[in-house]
Amino acid sequence: MSITTKAQRLIPKQKAIELNVGFLLNDSKSENYFINTTITNQSGKGNYSFFGFEYLNEKQNYKKVKIPIETFIAEAGYSFNLLSDRKKNLLFNFSLSATAGFESINKGNDLLFDGAKILSESNFVYGAGGRVSAEIYISDRIVLIPHIKAKALWNSSRELIRPSAGLGIRINL
Repeated sequence: MSITTKAQRLIPKQKAIELNVGFLLNDSKSENYFINTTITNQSGKGNYSFFGFEYLNEKQNYKKVKIPIETFIAEAGYSFNLLSDRKKNLLFNFSLSATAGFESINKGNDLLFDGAKILSESNFVYGAGGRVSAEIYISDRIVLIPHIKAKALWNSSRELIRPSAGLGIRINL
């Protein structure tokens, strides 16, 4: 008598916690990074909804100093499974999200050490995001997630599109 079992992954209403880190794709990659934590809720067939918080830290060079730019974002969206293998060990997903948060430039100080004034202002920001990811199941509970993403943030006096790349780990509960 033979007994076969199936993996317990991608079950509808299964929840997971995800942690992502990465760098912003701009001129100074070494000092510009993001950290993101997300809660996901599986819908079945590799699709899921998510809600998360993200912290972006950037440094802009000005003469011999670096101006800190911090962005705090809440994000909610849905991820669609585009392609996967038959056993669901490898999935390629595309996600769309709505974002809102606050962007702080030079910790709210608009004057620099030499008397120059920063014209960009700290603001509440809002927008949309997109992400393409490969989800690699290490086990039924642990998923490795390399991804690239971009956010369009309005009400900012800086660039509209913010591309980034990162690596995440998801733990299915």
